[in-house]
Amino acid sequence: MLKQRFTGVLMPLFSLRRESDGGIGDLTALEQWIDWAANHGVGFLQLLPVNALGEDDAPSPYSAISSVALEPLYLSLERVPGMPLPLPPYQEDLPPLQIPGGRDLVDYARVRTYKRYWLEQAWSRFASEPTLENERAEFDAWVQQVGRWLDDYASFRVLSIAFGSTAWWQWPVQDADFARRIACESEQARQQKRYQQWLQWLCAREWALVRAHADARGVMLMGDVPIGISVASSDVFFERRLFDMNWSGGAPAEGNFAEDPFTAKWGQNWGIPLYRWDVMEDDGFAWWNRRIRKLAEIFGMYRIDHVLGFYRIYAFPWMPERNPEFLNLTPDEAAARCGGRRPGFRPRPDWESADRRANLMQGDRLLSRLLQAAPGLRVVGEDLGCVPDYVRPDLSRLRIAGFKIPHWEIDEHQRIIKGSTYNPCSFATYATHDFPPLCNDWNEWYGYVHAAREAMQDVTKNGEELRSAIRSGKDCERVLAWLGDYADLPRDEAVQPWNPHLKDAVYKALFSCRSIYAALMWTELFDVPVRLNTPGTEGGCNWRPRMPFTAEQAAALPQSEWIRVLSASCGRS
Repeated sequence: MLKQRFTGVLMPLFSLRRESDGGIGDLTALEQWIDWAANHGVGFLQLLPVNALGEDDAPSPYSAISSVALEPLYLSLERVPGMPLPLPPYQEDLPPLQIPGGRDLVDYARVRTYKRYWLEQAWSRFASEPTLENERAEFDAWVQQVGRWLDDYASFRVLSIAFGSTAWWQWPVQDADFARRIACESEQARQQKRYQQWLQWLCAREWALVRAHADARGVMLMGDVPIGISVASSDVFFERRLFDMNWSGGAPAEGNFAEDPFTAKWGQNWGIPLYRWDVMEDDGFAWWNRRIRKLAEIFGMYRIDHVLGFYRIYAFPWMPERNPEFLNLTPDEAAARCGGRRPGFRPRPDWESADRRANLMQGDRLLSRLLQAAPGLRVVGEDLGCVPDYVRPDLSRLRIAGFKIPHWEIDEHQRIIKGSTYNPCSFATYATHDFPPLCNDWNEWYGYVHAAREAMQDVTKNGEELRSAIRSGKDCERVLAWLGDYADLPRDEAVQPWNPHLKDAVYKALFSCRSIYAALMWTELFDVPVRLNTPGTEGGCNWRPRMPFTAEQAAALPQSEWIRVLSASCGRS
């Protein structure tokens, strides 16, 4: 497995673009980018989670309403049986049907309106058109073989539409069996349920075509398994015994997210229920087996989001909507409002050696079982944050590739660790979807260095202002010097604004490292200085940036030839 090394590009589906895509990336666009990858030395395309989303204005792909169902927004409309083709142009008397406007950001509300209308038109024809009899038989057979999750998911969608929300704890119906019955009570409900099942059949069909195309072109698709599932999900409503909703999973404060004061003080509160691992074990981890096996139908490799959570997970005794209530409280004051409970690691912290051994044993056992669900798939573990020293050796033993962020890999002498010494079972990248592209960070760091140099020449600066500027400048200059050393650049060449020479050097160093996987984001590859997500914040530009070009247009850009030549020169597929 570790003899061959691969170059990858992170390309969230929502970011992709093609002509007539309806305002969001779709599966035909993904096929086009697979061709681009095969032609430019890119071995894998990394996607974010593709499971069904709620109705938020900018839904996080990590807050899906199902662990198995797929998101219909990514369907290519022209591939849908029963779709009236060609699609009629925008009609002035039906403004909601206007193709979503704006080239730079996904407008989810308009995309849903547009695609939902045409999918409903196609469904009406699919149900009655004589020429689609074979497809109807295929659909019926698929529904019969899929299993219980599909029935539950479709029922959940029927109920969420009827009650106007996926927040099931606000519904007048709380009993799962009764909910299943009323989801079939009327003819309208039964048709809505069949429609939701049909959408999932369409997703399965289109994704099968994409997977076959990727395999034929020799490009791996990399999926993503979030550590949690939204509390407002079909899974939690129908399988509540598997989840502990007394706690909300998240991550501790690390001081890296000054954009959000709550995150800076308390950490990230994701609003995901914790797992009842003992209950899951009683049925052989059936929930996880189903989740991973469904993933394996689409992807040849996958990333486990926040793999640290299998060993122990940071949890809050309140849900995210209460975060403002706790922002200015002390830990003691917060505990007083939560019956004595405080944010912390569960099921146990890492302070005592016995607890550390227990956490290691738990993570090792759970991940071993997870890997058995789909043997043969390549697995990457996102092991960033507060990483106990027992995690990475265990991941390596399990053949789960952990992350290497070069400027976070610093030895005890405060020197950057060279890529030539990396464990081959690793995934090297300068940034993830939760961080700015490297070019953004680089220029910000250089800005602090430049500001410090100017401050030292400014006689009007008072003592504290000067000391603060110098401290910031020295910290940032140290990071730039580390990366310069990583890329074998002299310090004066590294401590410069971002430029093509620096890009060549630092990515050549990344692609030359021993890690089996080396990846960059599409924003970094094509020099588009936008951020995909800012943790701890909602709305805005999160999960919305779109490429300003199609795959065909990108093939003519110099960056495409750049990555092809660089991958080949560094011995990567």
